[in-house]
Amino acid sequence: MSTLNNKNVFILAFTLMVVMLGFGVVIPILPFYIETMGAGGTELGLLAACYAVMRLIFGPIWGRLSDRVGRKPILMIGILGYSVTMFWFGLATRLWMLFVARSLSGILSSATSPTTMAYISDSTSEEERGRGMGILGAAVGLGTILGPGLGGLLGNESLSLPFFIAGGLSLLTLALIGLILPESLPVETRSAPQEGRPNIEFKKWLGMLRGT
Repeated sequence: MSTLNNKNVFILAFTLMVVMLGFGVVIPILPFYIETMGAGGTELGLLAACYAVMRLIFGPIWGRLSDRVGRKPILMIGILGYSVTMFWFGLATRLWMLFVARSLSGILSSATSPTTMAYISDSTSEEERGRGMGILGAAVGLGTILGPGLGGLLGNESLSLPFFIAGGLSLLTLALIGLILPESLPVETRSAPQEGRPNIEFKKWLGMLRGT
């Protein structure tokens, strides 16, 4: 089993931080953003719910899919799609566009959490795995903390600006994954998921989701 590669762990941690940063920047500005479209508290609650429900449903699906096609392609699909949905959210002019963008954001961003954890499991020994998972958890926490503050600051300039910044950071993350991050799952092991593995990864993913 390989030792923990600091460069790879940094890219994985940065990926999760950016996703959670994008989640957090929405919090202080979304009530004002939807007001410009004539919406209120009910719509705000539904937007939050559709994002969370999509992450809950699709996270395990992405995790299992990464067992079959590899970690890197799923990470790239997830972060690219997340970037597109953030730009879409910032450009939205109708309420239905917000719901579509937020739902797709939940679906695609949910590819990152289980896949980054599976990557750590693939590429570390049991002795180092806890440290790797801990770094990912810290990145989630950091993004969650920084996001609302950044959203409030940027929202003073423009309500759309936080979404564009989050989308741009996601594109930067995509470049790091595509150019630097190697695949962790050998082709010969990309058959059906190993016995017991989906349940383990699902529980880990749920634990991280609750932490957010």
